[in-house]
Amino acid sequence: MSQSTDPASSFLKDQVGIDENLHAGIFVALQTVYGKQIEVSHLKSFGIEGLKALAESVKLEQRDRPRSNHRPFKMIHFRIPHHKSAFDLPWRLGDSILDVAKSPDGALLLGEYMEGTCGGQKSCCTCHVYLDEKLLSLVPPPDKGELDMLDLAYEPNMESRLGCQIRLTPDLLQQIDNDSPVTVTIPADVNNVWT
Repeated sequence: MSQSTDPASSFLKDQVGIDENLHAGIFVALQTVYGKQIEVSHLKSFGIEGLKALAESVKLEQRDRPRSNHRPFKMIHFRIPHHKSAFDLPWRLGDSILDVAKSPDGALLLGEYMEGTCGGQKSCCTCHVYLDEKLLSLVPPPDKGELDMLDLAYEPNMESRLGCQIRLTPDLLQQIDNDSPVTVTIPADVNNVWT
């Protein structure tokens, strides 16, 4: 579901007049209170002035972090076949695929699919993904620790990797073609060994 068709985003844009570039940051801030699914009723409970103040805070945070947004990037295509969904997100130099999922836009679109329970420490499999053939051929093979976690993942296969272990390096940045983004597919379920 894109932001523009989401009722909560529509409410922020049409009823409150908040710029769409701030929506993802607002939703991330509210997820600590309301969980992953932000409803219009949650937004209304803040009132117009409260939402505008929150939007101003998000805007200041974005302004104070300009460097992270100006790093070179490649687009990465995410597929979620079991929900018949697909979208592109920027993959910035130095970030892992899990970092993309934790970014403001990524959290909005991927939050329920890539939990990253261990915080990217390679001690869970909640960021398990399938890489397309092109990306799989460009990244180093998994080490023993990653393989151990992949054994515990939901339906692992030869394309399985932990998203926290796949980083956009300078070398990889040069090898990925701008006209043809790499594709990452989200498995139909997740095994969380921490629960």
